[in-house]
Order: sequence, then structure tokens, then C-alpha cells
Amino acid sequence: MSLNVSIPGRDQGQAPFAGANGDQLSMETIRPDMPDPIPLRPSPHRVGTIMIRFVGLMFLAVAAMALVWLR
Repeated sequence: MSLNVSIPGRDQGQAPFAGANGDQLSMETIRPDMPDPIPLRPSPHRVGTIMIRFVGLMFLAVAAMALVWLR
């Protein structure tokens, strides 16, 4: 029983095997449908950017609480 079973609908075929007389079969080249490059992951936010956002949101929260307290 062969463990190298071809599954229909997959983009890869069976691996080539050596023929009866020892000839090696060449592998078929498989290319992607869309040759666009893989996009890089966006860089993580720097600590300074995170601190500026935190301080800004903290200021807005304190201002909102102050307005609620004064009413």
C-alpha cells in the first residue's frame, strides 16, 4: 500500500519515484497563481507613541470626570 496518496483539489501532486530501470523522474515546478510579494507585517508601535496616546486619553478622562463633578 502506498502512503504517498494524491488528494484531488490539492496544488501538489505525488512525489516522483525511481523507475524500474533506475531513471530519476524530474519534479514539476509549481508556481503560485499570483506572483505578488508577500506583504510584510506592520511594525509594532513604539513606546513613545503608546505613552502619548495613554497620556492623551488620561487627560480626556480626567477632564470628563471634572466636568461631571462640577455639575
